[in-house]
Amino acid sequence: MTEIFTVEIILATAIIGNSALVTIMGFLMMREPKDQRLKVDLDAFIRNAPYHRLREIGIVVEEPDQKP
Repeated sequence: MTEIFTVEIILATAIIGNSALVTIMGFLMMREPKDQRLKVDLDAFIRNAPYHRLREIGIVVEEPDQKP
C-alpha cells in the first residue's frame, strides 16, 4: 500500500497543495477590507484625557479648557 507513495507523487501533491493555497490566499487578499474600527471623537478624547496623571510625574500640560 505504501509503495504507491513515490517521491514524485509526494512532491507533486505538495506543489499542487501549495499552489492552491497561494491562489486562495491571493483571492482573499484582493478582497476589500472590512472597516471594523471604532469611530472615535477626537475632541472628546482630548477633552477627557487624564492630564492630572502627567502632573504626577512632573510634566505640566495646559488643559484645553484653560487656553485663552
